[in-house]
Amino acid sequence: MSRKSATALLGAVALASAATACVTDSATVSDGMPAPSALLAEHPLAAMLAAAPADSSPLARLAANPPALRIRLTPASPVGRDFAQGGLPSSLRDSLPPRAVQRVIRSVRGEATYYADKFEGRETASGTIFRQDDLVAAHRGFPFGTLLRVTNTRNDRSVEVRVVDRGPWGARAAARNTIIDLSRRAARQLGYIHQGRAQVRIDVLEWGPGTDANSRRDGAG
Repeated sequence: MSRKSATALLGAVALASAATACVTDSATVSDGMPAPSALLAEHPLAAMLAAAPADSSPLARLAANPPALRIRLTPASPVGRDFAQGGLPSSLRDSLPPRAVQRVIRSVRGEATYYADKFEGRETASGTIFRQDDLVAAHRGFPFGTLLRVTNTRNDRSVEVRVVDRGPWGARAAARNTIIDLSRRAARQLGYIHQGRAQVRIDVLEWGPGTDANSRRDGAG
């Protein structure tokens, strides 16, 4: 084997030995295996290079002084422990603020209908202009601005709306216990556009500031 080939091969051996070794400056590593430097000294190519004329090539210098790689090994985190709660590592989960939970102030049940298109653009009892694309509602008594979560009890779909108007009125509404009128957009989200009406549960999430002669917080009206 030529001296140049031997130098190249020994350089490769030196790099491989250094890359696979843990940090150590002693003659042996912790499990009793010889250190990479000891293995390299015993390699047959070492004697060949020692007998060859001095060479200042990069590979020769690399073989004579193989670099020491320092690798820090960190034990893996137990996946079951860190991800047991909430699907997040405990270090990240503990840094997150607690999730806000909306408190239900009161709940009532009854029937919901939705506005006819003829009311589009008309002024509501609160003074705002009614739009079918807004998430708004009419209730006989809840203060204007009250935030409601309305849930279709048949399919469990929900939508949040603000009270901006008064109604529904009339003997038929009273007889059927129709307690809320929703905009078309809200009714569509609840999935009762074709039926025209649905049984719902209304959860009050936040009382509004608006008051008028009909305002009351007991859900009646």
